[in-house]
Amino acid sequence: MWIMVALGLTFLAAEPAGHDQEEAGACKSGVLHLMRVGDGEQHRYAAEDTGDTDVLHYELDIEIVPDTEWLGGSNTITVRCVVDGLTTCALRLHDVFTITDVQVNGTPADWQRASSTTIEVSLDREYDAGEEFGVLVAYDGYPEGAAFGSIIYSTRGGYPLVFTLSEPWFAYTWWPAKDDNTDKATGNLKITVPHTLTVASNGLLLAVDDVGRGRDRYHWQTAYQTATYLFSFSAAYYNTFGDVYEYDGGSMPLEFFIFPDNDTENNRNKWRKTVDILGTFADVFGLYPFVGEKYGIYQFGFGGGMEHQTMTGQGGFSEWITAHELGHFWWGNMITCGTWQDIWLNEGFATYSEALWREFKPGSSGTPELHAHMASRRPSNVNGSVYIPAEDADDVGRIFSYNFTYKKAAWVLHQLRHVVGDETFFDILAAYRQAFVYNSAITEDLRIVAESVYGADLTWFFDEWVYDIGAPAYRYAWRQITVADRDFVELYVTQVQSESYPIFTMPLDVVTNGPGGDVVTVVWNDAEAEHLLFEVSGEVYGLELDPEDWTLHTSNEPTAFVEGPPKVVTTLPEPGGVAESSAELTIEITFHKDVLADAQDFALIGDTTGAMDFAFDYDTDTHTATLISDGGWPADDYTLTISDAIIDLAAGLALDGEVADPSDASALPSGEGLPGGEAVIRFTVTPRPADLDGNGNVGPFDLALLLGNWGPCPQEGDCPADLNGDGAVGASDLAILLGNWG
Repeated sequence: MWIMVALGLTFLAAEPAGHDQEEAGACKSGVLHLMRVGDGEQHRYAAEDTGDTDVLHYELDIEIVPDTEWLGGSNTITVRCVVDGLTTCALRLHDVFTITDVQVNGTPADWQRASSTTIEVSLDREYDAGEEFGVLVAYDGYPEGAAFGSIIYSTRGGYPLVFTLSEPWFAYTWWPAKDDNTDKATGNLKITVPHTLTVASNGLLLAVDDVGRGRDRYHWQTAYQTATYLFSFSAAYYNTFGDVYEYDGGSMPLEFFIFPDNDTENNRNKWRKTVDILGTFADVFGLYPFVGEKYGIYQFGFGGGMEHQTMTGQGGFSEWITAHELGHFWWGNMITCGTWQDIWLNEGFATYSEALWREFKPGSSGTPELHAHMASRRPSNVNGSVYIPAEDADDVGRIFSYNFTYKKAAWVLHQLRHVVGDETFFDILAAYRQAFVYNSAITEDLRIVAESVYGADLTWFFDEWVYDIGAPAYRYAWRQITVADRDFVELYVTQVQSESYPIFTMPLDVVTNGPGGDVVTVVWNDAEAEHLLFEVSGEVYGLELDPEDWTLHTSNEPTAFVEGPPKVVTTLPEPGGVAESSAELTIEITFHKDVLADAQDFALIGDTTGAMDFAFDYDTDTHTATLISDGGWPADDYTLTISDAIIDLAAGLALDGEVADPSDASALPSGEGLPGGEAVIRFTVTPRPADLDGNGNVGPFDLALLLGNWGPCPQEGDCPADLNGDGAVGASDLAILLGNWG
């Protein structure tokens, strides 16, 4: 839904990039106050009143008298019991209406009012789980709107205009129903109006019947599961036109209802853009979920939009509002937020759908359009959570906060896409759709699906971006160093946001500019201040941090460089490497800056040979420590541990030594960005050719072993002295041994 408000009760659409969104949000809150939303009695009824039934179908038959603002009729509700021993059924209907009849299965039933919004109907007997019954409620009166209006009587061009907008929980202001997002139902809506008016509503139009006295009854029907707040009607003097959406395997009608004074070819063409948006979203999200009925747009008295299922209300013709509302049909209608605390699953997804439309629409430049739109959707403040806190769960203004529920929520998805990668992100959307199609979901449902597709924990991401408040403010500096004939950039990043905000963990794009052009390196930042080291190819002229703004930040500015801890950049053998045993084999460890280290800061342990003794040397020019064996290292698998007692000479900071995978050479340079943490490296030493006794030398003992095995090998694979692998120990093997003597 997009509804922005100004000038009392006049609703105006939010402007795209460049509009003062904070001002618009203030106007929106102002109207909510004028409509006196906040009366706790208007909001909810107890969970026990809703969780014991499952509404299957609504049969609404009402008449609208615009001149007197009267509404009357009945709703017959088909209900399935989900518990044993049910004797009452709770429904919602405002006490401004007179209830003229209540029946259960066609027989008059007792009822009582539980509150100004809720009635309890006594059933004709006890019902157990799985049994069904029908409840009819007949009523009439003069409805009073709430929240965004819920039901509005107005005029347009000298003709009456009556329309509804029940979100979030104000359906009770015009029809009796069970208002629970987790309980969707199908519906028939029969709406009688003066003959001059046309009614737009959900699903397919089955009939328009002349019922006499200048009145017509419109019969709309939807077979799709529909949340209560997504049922609606609008009765007005409309011009109508249509189009067709062709898709692989069929076609679907598009129906448009426009006020005559706005009926221009230009406006019609803007709404016809829906065909392209449907096609683009089908490619990105999957086929339009309600393709068995229709997609429609009707003009109503608000300046924004509301995604009533299969029939969107729009106050204008903006392309981005059309994209937003259509995005809801996957995210909000097909999958509906299970609670209003999870409303970002509706509005954040629809706001990001605007950006995806710009990215993937025909003729788009792609990624630049995506980032341009997200720049226009930066929240003006970030001091609230995307998830609605429990204490604000009844505050409509907070629920529909433009900054948090729309803009910041869209950034959650934008950032998740960068965390998991494009392919995985769209796979997550597909899996989420498949898991909850025509159902409802909460935030934790999305997290679980995302983790299953991504293959890793995402609790950290949802905690900081959905449940917590704030956003990072980055300061960064860098320098280039050359060590071990390789070029590196040392990046200093610090987060300087308010202390009331968390420290954020995020992947950050670092763009370095050199002779070969721009190169993007992704680093993970997860501390208040840290130093990150990565290799580059040659000289770097300049560096930018997150220049495309994949991360929502309040600021991102250069600062002065601060010395950081030393890191291990190379080892020989390298992590996971293999070396031949020899008297000349040494272990080398190179740091990215000069350090203070001695032999006791290193430990070398063979899996079978145990702890090894060694001599130690350190070269300050190359920042390289060397471990020297007396006679070489025996063949074995080794663990080298480098202590974080090592400090750098520039700042006295402890080694930043963590190595993600001790057997992976790409895990170097070491470190997680902060001082402290030993480095652990694994490598293998293999025997030299002809070193039959594995002592690191080829000598008399090896010769004796070879001569003792002279002749054909007793069996394949059990002949260590067969150096050339020909199945026998002979002169060729002796020549190999003598060639490696020493």
